[in-house]
Amino acid sequence: MQKYLLLIIATAVLTACTPVPPAIKPPAPVIPASPQPLEVTHIARYTLINLTPAETLAYPLRQVVSHTIPGRKAVKRGDALKIWLSGTGYGLCLPVTGDMRLFYNSPLPGSQRSPGPLRVEDAIKVIAGPAWVMSVDEITRTVCFTQTPAALALR
Repeated sequence: MQKYLLLIIATAVLTACTPVPPAIKPPAPVIPASPQPLEVTHIARYTLINLTPAETLAYPLRQVVSHTIPGRKAVKRGDALKIWLSGTGYGLCLPVTGDMRLFYNSPLPGSQRSPGPLRVEDAIKVIAGPAWVMSVDEITRTVCFTQTPAALALR
């Protein structure tokens, strides 16, 4: 019996001497920043309008439009690009090289005559095809195309 009593006392003494690990505090919750307040104005008794311009006003090539290329004759890519750019304030670069003349005068596939509602920049990229890279000059508001290195390597 004494052995058991001695064992219990030794266990109690040894556990009383061990330090208690400090409690780990959970990280403080992250409070999200409040969104910028909208600048609005009254235009009628119960009507407020947002004074922040829409993205399509600042970037006209991102507006969603739908065009159908008219006519049964062979339509050229250059004509389709001009139709899609109409109303955006952007124009095409002048075809100063033979490659650009070839690009603008190549026929438009029939499947691209009425692609449906698309962003203007996406429609232009579809018309151009994977062999051409579109670049936009925001100063002169012109859309230009250059051949990809892979397309140049095929020549």
